[in-house]
Amino acid sequence: MKIPKLMFSFLLLALTVISFQTAIDAQGPKDAVVDSNDNEVLMGFDYYIAVTSPFDGMSLAREASCPPPVVHRNNLSLLPIRFSSAADSNDNVVRVDSNLNLEFNVELNKTACNVPTIWKVEFNASMQQWLVTIGGDRSHNRFQITRACPYRKYFYQLRYCPYLGSIQFPCVTVCSLFKNGLSYLALNGDPIPIVLGQLGSST
Repeated sequence: MKIPKLMFSFLLLALTVISFQTAIDAQGPKDAVVDSNDNEVLMGFDYYIAVTSPFDGMSLAREASCPPPVVHRNNLSLLPIRFSSAADSNDNVVRVDSNLNLEFNVELNKTACNVPTIWKVEFNASMQQWLVTIGGDRSHNRFQITRACPYRKYFYQLRYCPYLGSIQFPCVTVCSLFKNGLSYLALNGDPIPIVLGQLGSST
């Protein structure tokens, strides 16, 4: 039986991605992500993620529909974020280019929007853009923290890594998209460097 060309191309891409990831994993532990105080970022602790200029914290567009998109705005509205590994790992350190789940550690008004606070990417029909929102699950919504530039130790970027079954597709840089008076996290727009800082210990 002949395999259609499209399916063959898909399988070839999947094998290439898996082989590439296996080669990377064989190199050993990746560098730890560090916060603005030069401390390793750890799973299960509360951190802020802020855009470096202007110093905007990550928050939610609460006036938006459910689930609300993730936005960055003034420091007074930043929400605590926790990281967890998207892989079966005993490593408690958040590492560069490793698969993560991101989650706001807040209680939402469940009468307005009863969804998990785990980050995901969703297509917004009214804006015709792929936006970072909440309402995700831990299996399919993977992000990475990658270095923004080699000579600025604390500057990073976020990437979204689409995942289907056991196949991870190439990651996409999370950008800032200014529209309707808000700065959204989106897969289209201006790349933004970020910094991390610890807000408190896990409970």
